Amino acid sequence: MATITEVDIPHGHEQRLIHILFFIFGFGIMSWIPRFPEVREGLNVSNGTFGSLLSMGSIGAFFGLLTVGHIIHRVGVKTVTIAAILTLFISLSALVHTHSNLLFLILNIAFGFGITAVHVSVNSQAFHFNDRSGRNIVTAGHGYWSAGALTTAILSGILVERVGLALHINILCTVSAITMITIVLRLHPVLLPANRNSESDYSIKQVFTSFQIDWPVSLGMACVIYLEFAVWDWGTIFTKDRLGVSAGLSTVPYITFMGSMIVGRLYIQKLLVRAPLEAWVKRAALLAGLGFGSCIILATHLPASALWWSYSIFILGFLLGGLGSSFLGPSFFGAAVRRSNLPSAVVVGQFGVVNNVLLFIIKWIVAWTIQFTDSFALAMMIPTTLILSSLFFIHSVKEDSVRKS
Repeated sequence: MATITEVDIPHGHEQRLIHILFFIFGFGIMSWIPRFPEVREGLNVSNGTFGSLLSMGSIGAFFGLLTVGHIIHRVGVKTVTIAAILTLFISLSALVHTHSNLLFLILNIAFGFGITAVHVSVNSQAFHFNDRSGRNIVTAGHGYWSAGALTTAILSGILVERVGLALHINILCTVSAITMITIVLRLHPVLLPANRNSESDYSIKQVFTSFQIDWPVSLGMACVIYLEFAVWDWGTIFTKDRLGVSAGLSTVPYITFMGSMIVGRLYIQKLLVRAPLEAWVKRAALLAGLGFGSCIILATHLPASALWWSYSIFILGFLLGGLGSSFLGPSFFGAAVRRSNLPSAVVVGQFGVVNNVLLFIIKWIVAWTIQFTDSFALAMMIPTTLILSSLFFIHSVKEDSVRKS
């Protein structure tokens, strides 16, 4: 029997398989987010406590970001990706079964580690494909991730009043894990291999001693990415609690946000022929910040009798926020890899560590702002302000920008 070689997987087919990995990744991990109101009720906790428990996933993500890139560099992407997929979906499946705050916290740390490990693995493979083919598929890959997240949000919206939370998530986790592992095995001939050059090898000690922080890119990334996290964590709860709509209707603004993100991420390559990336990033940040913020303020100040006007303006705000923020994160992400001389897997991890710490702090601030002020609208002004603040760091996404030592 002939041995499978890289020739047997053309670049076009490999690209499609990587995009499917991104899609299933988003489809799997975002499946429970539209059902957060049920998760919170199952734990019987306040908004502040629920937000704090969710933010604990950052602990697992932190350790994953520190170590996974190094492990990929040492053993290759295949073993790491399969182990990460199993960790991710086993922990998610267990999360929806527990009513214990302590067990939820522990499982969420494992879940955070799993998300990070899959994130680093899949993105490292995408950058590996870029290097070999000359095709930039990372931004489009994130678009497929958003498409998966949108698909699962629509599915969750349909199932929320028809199928139990645990059954829904258990079936979805099983199917997602099997599908992703099958694709990884199919990609085996072209997966990023273990490092064979001893001169460029890294020890665990060097992961820390060679740690590089590209502050303009890292701060810019933290500013633009939190709007996504705010919508994921609070979008459905915000809509349901503020407007009092049904569980199904409360998912629509979130679904709209994810749908507009897909459009932006998949269309940006066509826009780049008209203006450089830096110009589009600036316009997009203004659209997201001003559009989302102004709509939230307007919708929450209308009288109760104008419920459906408020609901419509909510949806418009989430649409503008999703469209504007769609390619901001991938743009800073790509700049971090481009501006560094370290292996892409290591850059992805180190870059993520800084942003994970910053996001952990921001998540706590938002959660307890909601708890102490009982105002989702005020809390949503935090991601609005941050995304507008990214304008100070946009110079770092220029194609010819370099990191200052």
